[in-house]
Order: sequence, then C-alpha cells, then structure tokens
Amino acid sequence: MECTAYDFGTLKNYGYADIFAWHRGKWVFCKHKERTSWEAPGGHIEHGETPLEAAKRELYEETGAISFDMEPLCDYRARGKFGGVKIDAAGQVFFANIHTLGEIPPSEMERICLLDGLPDELTYPEYTNTVFPIALEGLDRFQNRQPPEQFSIPGAGGILVKKMDGAEHILLQERCKPGTPGETGLLEIPAGKIRAFECIFDTLKREIKEETGLHVTEILGENLSSVYEGHSYKVINFTPFSCSQNIEGSYPIMVFVFICHVEGELLPFSDEAKNYRWISVEETKALLNDNPELIYPMHVDTLRKYVALKGNNAPITE
Repeated sequence: MECTAYDFGTLKNYGYADIFAWHRGKWVFCKHKERTSWEAPGGHIEHGETPLEAAKRELYEETGAISFDMEPLCDYRARGKFGGVKIDAAGQVFFANIHTLGEIPPSEMERICLLDGLPDELTYPEYTNTVFPIALEGLDRFQNRQPPEQFSIPGAGGILVKKMDGAEHILLQERCKPGTPGETGLLEIPAGKIRAFECIFDTLKREIKEETGLHVTEILGENLSSVYEGHSYKVINFTPFSCSQNIEGSYPIMVFVFICHVEGELLPFSDEAKNYRWISVEETKALLNDNPELIYPMHVDTLRKYVALKGNNAPITE
C-alpha cells in the first residue's frame, strides 16, 4: 500500500478520520482484538459526520478519551492492497492532546499503550511512517504554543418540579451534547450557557423551552431579584438555589441552578437531550446514594442539596 500526505483540506470525499493522540508525554496507540500489531486511533466517517466529528467519536471509542483538545494535521490518500483488499481512499488526520482517559467502551479495540515513539509492529506501516513526522511537527507546535487564558463559562439550570400522584417529582434527562461523547447518557437537569448581556432568568426560560418543550411558569427567587442601573451598567442581583463550578478538566463551566415550576408537553427529544423522565424525590435520593456516577457531575451535589431540604421539610425559598 502506498500513502501520500497533503496539506489539510486539499482533498475531497474523505472516507476516514485518523488521530495521532498525545497523553501525558506519550503517544497513544491501539491494539485491535484480532491483530497483534498496533495502530493510531481512527476509522470510517459515518453518514452525516464531518471528519472532525468522526475523529472525536473514534478517539473516544478506541481509547476511552473523555476530554481532549483536537486540531488538524494533514490529508492523506492511501492506494494499494491491505489484507488482500484493494484500497483507494482519502482521509484527514488530526492531532489530539488527551486530558483524561477513561475505560475503553465496547469496541473492536482490546487495549491501548502509551509510547515514546512508534511501536515496533504496525498495522499500517506505510500510512503511519508517512504521517507520523507530520504528527511530530504538530506536537512541536502544540508544546511551543502559549495556551490562551481560559475563563469560566456561566450557565443557568433548572430543577423542574411537578406534583404527580400526590408526590413531588423532578425532571431528569439523558445528556447527548455534541463533542462530549463520554458524557452521553448521563442524567442531568436542563441547563445551558448564558448569552452576553442576557438576563439569567431569560436564559433559564429559553434553555428549558429548547431542551424540553416546557414553559416556565415560575422561577423560585426571581421575585426577590433586583436591578440597578448606573454608569452605563444595568445589573441584576439574584440568589440561586445552588451554584456549582468545575475546577478541573477541559470544560470550565459554572452553573447557577433555580427551582422552577413548568407546564406543557415534553418534547420526544432535542438536539442536546433525550429520554426525559419525572422521578420522585425518594427515587432521586436512592439514585444519588446508590449510583451517583450515572448523574452529570455538575448536578450531583445540587440534587443532594435539594433532596436533603425536601427530606427535612425545610423551605427552599420564601
């Protein structure tokens, strides 16, 4: 098989997305269950995917990478035979710096290894030897680049409350955010980012409507907020039910959570959530006690606070 590398974006009709991944000073390679050799993560681009989306999915599926940065490296075309099969395919290659490695999900990959350089036995030696020097250049650019200063991203979330069969229930949904496949399926409350100069209560109403289809009738504590205007500022002062901030990893989010009453019909699914369910306070308590890992980390202690207050019959707001 012959392989030729090109500048990124040169070719068309890409069939493959491949990644040279770096984690804590080592290169990440994968071993297929049916092979004795090693290869860089990568695979077919599925229908409707961009090469970048495919690369992010493949990196997670074949290595268990949960959080990472990714940037383009090059295009390539492979021609010839592999395993007796004729190949003439184009692909795009990306460099990834992996922050967090989790368990490898069920796939054709058996395990990964972390190496200083290329493994001795390669599944695709022509491709790997052609592209790896470009990956080294990408690593050099990455290591010598001054990382931009990051700031926390503010968001608003809602614990949606509803009386059912005489008991209070809250809404949980399954997370399915593009770009974070490792978090897909985690249970969460509706939440989203606050737009520039958007009132946090408007954010909450908008995000709940977009994610669930429900209309917010009351946000507990909104009536206690105040607004001050002066020196070209218009400042809203508010007290959320709870606030959580992520202080490690790749997503610097902080979320202000409020208790909300809603009405209307739930959507069957949205672009960011699915499998909505109303669960009782007691069921929520059991879930938090027995399986907190099933819940999106940003919301675990917020829900614990809510359940504890309901168990003590303490007022949540005036």
